[in-house]
Amino acid sequence: MDRTKWLIVIAVDLAMFLAALDSTVIGTAMPTVVASLGGLDLFSWTFSAYLLTSTVALPIFGSLSDRFGRRNMFVVSVWVFTAGSALCGLAHAMVFLIAARALQGIGAGGSFALAQAVFGEIFPARDRGRMQGYLAAVWGISALIGPLIGGLIVQHLGWRWTFFVNVPIGFAANYMLLAGLKGTPGEGARRSIDYAGAACLVVGIILLMLSLLEFGKVGGVAKTHAILGVGLSLLCGLIFLGIERRVQVPILPLELFANRTFGTTNACLFLSGLAMFGAISFIPLYVQAVLGATAVQAGGVLTPISLCWVAGSTIGGRLVNRVGYRALVVAGMLGLTTGYFLFTRLGPSSSLRHAALSGMILGLGMGVTTVTTVVATQSTAPREKVGVVSSLPFFFRNIGATIGVAGMGTILNLHLQRVGAGPLGLGEGAGTFQAVPAALRGHLAEGIQAAFWFGLAAVACGVLVSLLVPNLSPTRPGASHAAHPLDETGAE
Repeated sequence: MDRTKWLIVIAVDLAMFLAALDSTVIGTAMPTVVASLGGLDLFSWTFSAYLLTSTVALPIFGSLSDRFGRRNMFVVSVWVFTAGSALCGLAHAMVFLIAARALQGIGAGGSFALAQAVFGEIFPARDRGRMQGYLAAVWGISALIGPLIGGLIVQHLGWRWTFFVNVPIGFAANYMLLAGLKGTPGEGARRSIDYAGAACLVVGIILLMLSLLEFGKVGGVAKTHAILGVGLSLLCGLIFLGIERRVQVPILPLELFANRTFGTTNACLFLSGLAMFGAISFIPLYVQAVLGATAVQAGGVLTPISLCWVAGSTIGGRLVNRVGYRALVVAGMLGLTTGYFLFTRLGPSSSLRHAALSGMILGLGMGVTTVTTVVATQSTAPREKVGVVSSLPFFFRNIGATIGVAGMGTILNLHLQRVGAGPLGLGEGAGTFQAVPAALRGHLAEGIQAAFWFGLAAVACGVLVSLLVPNLSPTRPGASHAAHPLDETGAE
């Protein structure tokens, strides 16, 4: 491989590393951010805003790169992410930080989408598997080291540097992209972009998140606003479905839901994403705010979760041909349910080992569920749509995560409102939960436990749905599947 291609590989891997690392580092940093800036009621929005914008940016950046070139749009996505990171580090209030996180998410979504496209365009088929392996390795490494790195940065440099460190890496990645990639458009067909569908999806989910925030407040006016918001969100959802039926290239091809394998496996992934990302978001808060541990110790709890997620994906990938979709998805959802049940047993006197062990079981279940869903979804797609359809499991997982984190945050806020706990804000420079009064620690423990019960209900529903997954596999696709993937109904 020549020097130019190596430059591209390093640049793409750096961009992926930035986006992947940020999604794991932020978990250990956010409790300290809340302790510094206040705004505990907006805690979940820092995760949800990022997840929402990155999800919608995935298909949009892919389509824009067909028109304006892979390099041009990749450079734009990395610059957007870098600018968002700098603004996060400069944040003086939670609302400012949430807006900057949304900007970060746009850049991250573009980077994820275009990393796959760039490698697919510049490397021949025989080398693409090896290049995808590099991307997978980057994601795995960031998942393993991210929580600990985040804890160390917070403890020794301050939470702002968890965002500032992205800036020089972003500059380096963009320099190498400009030097190595050409700015010509992609070779594929110029696809239309479903702007209307994307807008309805974003508005609908934002309305739902705002409604959840209102539900977390005490008072009749807040409840009225919340109900109105839910109604408008549902209206946006109906409009979105109508748009997706008519557009030439929809974000969500509705005809795929006629396939039982696609529908059931992705429903499970939606529910698991709803629960899993809530755990990743709230476990560091529990460890630091309730158990009184440091950011480094919180990172030490998250790292085994990430490791088991990777291990679960590896195990699921090796077993899917042998045992089939149903057995693996059922096993994955049972693992998630077991892990969440153990989370609900956490108390102010629980050990870090209890939290880590619960998370490890959760991570194994999530890894098995994710890889099985991706393989099952690809098996339902016509050959000409494999690329588009392969991104849908991550679309459903991220939408579930966006709603789940917001929902768990609402439950926590509602509990704190009911017990009369004041807003949490230790002031700039305090940056530690060791100063939180014991009474507030108890209220936080009860509120986060209530949020964990919400996650447990989601994965328990996922267990029931997993029993409906067809007993098929890539080597046993079903008689009708061979004729046309979308005609397969999952009959055994």
